[in-house]
Amino acid sequence: MRGMGLGLLVLLLVFAPDAAAAEKPAVVTTGPAVTLDRIAAVVGTEVVLEGEISRLATIGFLSRREGEAELAYRDRLLDLRIVELLREKELRLLTGLEPDPAEVDKKLDEVAARYEAATGEPFDRVLERARTSRDEVRDWIRRGIALESYARERLLPTVRVTDEGMKAFYDGPFRAEAEARGVETLPPFAEVEDQVRELLRERLLNEEVEKWTEGLREKTRILVYRRPPIASSAGSASR
Repeated sequence: MRGMGLGLLVLLLVFAPDAAAAEKPAVVTTGPAVTLDRIAAVVGTEVVLEGEISRLATIGFLSRREGEAELAYRDRLLDLRIVELLREKELRLLTGLEPDPAEVDKKLDEVAARYEAATGEPFDRVLERARTSRDEVRDWIRRGIALESYARERLLPTVRVTDEGMKAFYDGPFRAEAEARGVETLPPFAEVEDQVRELLRERLLNEEVEKWTEGLREKTRILVYRRPPIASSAGSASR
């Protein structure tokens, strides 16, 4: 009898774990799977989420172009974030630039006023629908101004405005743009020389910023996922 009792005890010890595992209840799902967010792009090692692009689109962060399709608008917002991430990699090497809070607030007021004028809806209401806040929008604006300022200050010393370039600009783009505004007779070059110099410096600086940004693109692995926006009650808010 003792031998039989020992054998029975051994069998219980061997098979008890499997029996306990078999008695565990199966996992029960509570409903269909819901996509909380998706990757819109990968810039080097940084990720841009579709939810962020949706929030930017919902509040009209950038001015919309006439006749611009929704997906084209979202592509511009996504490209904006890609450019910012490319520049952020360079900015991290420095102490950073902190923009004037008054400039940030002015830009925020412009975004809010533009949205309300276009939709007739209070800006705070769209912020609630987009699951964002004025502070978050203010951070987006502050980041963009800081990165733009960094790029311009970094490249401004490389811009050279010559007398020959100024006269060519006066006879070319400056004259053409004045005529497009209905100005038939230009003032003499000597009278608008300072204005021409500033305009030409700004154009050349913008060209240098674009070249620098393209160089950052070329040396960074960028993956863009072009898919329809998320339509869910969490993670993003698109309209």
